Amino acid sequence: MTAKTAGSSGVGKAATSGFLWLAVQSLAARGIGFISQLFLARLLLPEDFGTIGLALTVTAIANSLISFGIDEVLLQRQKTMTLWEPLAFWMSAGVSVAGMVGMFIAAPFAAHWYHSPALVGLIMAIAVATPLRALSTVSAVKVRAEMDFRFLAACNTFEIVALQVLTIILAALGTGAYAFAIPYPIVALVRTVWLWKRATPSIKGRYKAIQARYLVGNSTLILLNRTCIEFINQGDYIVLGLIASKAMVGYYFFAFRFAAQPVRMLAGNVSNVVFPALVQFRNDPARQTDAVLRACRLLGYLVMPFCFLQAGLAKPGLHLLFGDRWMPAVPYVIILSIGLPFDAISWITGALQSARREFARSCQYRLIAFPLFYIMVGLGGYWGGVMGVALAVAAYYFVWPPITSYLILIGSGVSALTVAEFYFMPMIFSCIAIGAGMALAQTSLFHGNDFVECLVIGIVTCIIYPALLAVFRPEMFREIVNRFGGKLKKRRRTGEASA
Repeated sequence: MTAKTAGSSGVGKAATSGFLWLAVQSLAARGIGFISQLFLARLLLPEDFGTIGLALTVTAIANSLISFGIDEVLLQRQKTMTLWEPLAFWMSAGVSVAGMVGMFIAAPFAAHWYHSPALVGLIMAIAVATPLRALSTVSAVKVRAEMDFRFLAACNTFEIVALQVLTIILAALGTGAYAFAIPYPIVALVRTVWLWKRATPSIKGRYKAIQARYLVGNSTLILLNRTCIEFINQGDYIVLGLIASKAMVGYYFFAFRFAAQPVRMLAGNVSNVVFPALVQFRNDPARQTDAVLRACRLLGYLVMPFCFLQAGLAKPGLHLLFGDRWMPAVPYVIILSIGLPFDAISWITGALQSARREFARSCQYRLIAFPLFYIMVGLGGYWGGVMGVALAVAAYYFVWPPITSYLILIGSGVSALTVAEFYFMPMIFSCIAIGAGMALAQTSLFHGNDFVECLVIGIVTCIIYPALLAVFRPEMFREIVNRFGGKLKKRRRTGEASA
């Protein structure tokens, strides 16, 4: 085995191990998020969900402007990272403080824009977390560069659990929408301390002006890209804040949080694992492309059934848990759960563009997507209110992310048929499996009992979907079994040996 092959093999093993660690974390976070959602749906009113949703339109967009790509540029300099750490740290810290002040100034204007005075305090509480979190930027990059995904999984899981637990406690104490805002700075501080203990950044050192120009220059396109992404992410809430009541915004916010969890957790973690590996394969385009194709295929066959099953369980599941209280959110959960999984694979192809430093090309796609999204959502809101916005969002994700993924991958010689498989084969299998479960649940034998309907849909889906994979995509079925089943067996044997 050559040194090059051995190195590539090591990176591949680290990426595979990292994916498994973060996949386990995703499943745990999914369960934690679901349980938290149940508690919060009982403790808070739809108006509380709507108010925090509007506050996040300001803080999320502001944070995208602050996080202007220093982490990605720094990760590109893995071999000389120590020379760049002091400059990256102080630039990140300085910009984050300026961003916090900017959010303080913007808070009253946002409150006036949305006719909601409560937004001032909420925005300020969330803004305090920005500089606290920015202090951990360099440390997080160092851990990612080492591909220590086990630590990252633990850190991410802690962050999710702490946020959810604190939110539930504060909601139980009657703080209303502030239950969402107050935990942000607390958890950001603890996360930073933890990361500093694991990978303390070098904050003392001399640097040259050319380094600052390099960081700023290479971060500009990343900044524009992230800003467009965040404006798209918040666009539906911006439109709804102008045309709908806070209660209706709350139903939509609840539905989106519910529907987006599997996509953001699975896709976000997979892209975090894949990106460092793709950076190391920068001089080997064939290996890069192979890694991306495998990640896209695996993600597609995992995320589609999760999201479609969520859509199938929405009506009986929410009624079982909350009665009629959150039933107005059911149509939005169904629509968004069907549309959002089509965005997942674009996280991987986006990581490929970043690894190849194709920032200008990525910005071109975002500059097209930005007006397209707002036109679709604006028209949807004008003609159909909240339902029109939900349909427009689902339609956008159904159309645009697959197009961009194809445009990115075609340059590497990937065929349209291959890209279509990532999306439509798992979609077809999911529709068949979940459709069969829903049809059986609606028969006179099971219909009318929410718990039994959920049980039937879940069992039928878990039988039919793997069976379809085993028959029509046996190589994908074997890969999923080998990746997860093999790793679990190895851990079990290790545990027995230790005992």
